[in-house]
Amino acid sequence: MSASARASTWLFSVERHAFRVEKWICIVSLVAMLVGISFSVAVRYFNLHLPDTGEIAIFAMAPLTFVGAAMCTYTGTHIAVDIIEQVKSPWVRRIGRVITALAMIVFGAVYFWTAQEFFLAALGSGERGLDLGTPIAIPAFFFPLGMALVVLHAVAELIRAATHQPPISEEHK
Repeated sequence: MSASARASTWLFSVERHAFRVEKWICIVSLVAMLVGISFSVAVRYFNLHLPDTGEIAIFAMAPLTFVGAAMCTYTGTHIAVDIIEQVKSPWVRRIGRVITALAMIVFGAVYFWTAQEFFLAALGSGERGLDLGTPIAIPAFFFPLGMALVVLHAVAELIRAATHQPPISEEHK
């Protein structure tokens, strides 16, 4: 096995493991949103003198949004893929996959840089949520993490497309 084949095999393995972690992050985020909102509704309904837990749900939207974007990149469930799948020519589809992967790499890298600045500013400011005092840096962390994962998945898809391998969405058909 060549060095490049070993490297891509390693990258695909890392990508699969990252996707498993991404799923759990999104599951935990959805549960946190459900619990936070449900508890907040109960507190308001019963006029309890407890802090508003809606902050938990609001903060849980960050990992769901940004890590969820990475999951969409991995599974190929974004609009560019829908368009590519409508094309009949395998050559044009492959070129579309390469262009989409390159665009996602640029998108992820640019937003990673912006997100990193945002996260570092949130971390340095020590800002906290008003109701529970949750550090703003916690949800801000998921912005650069999600963009780094988008880049990871886009690089792996670029390799798959360039080496005539099927996209992840077709592997399990």
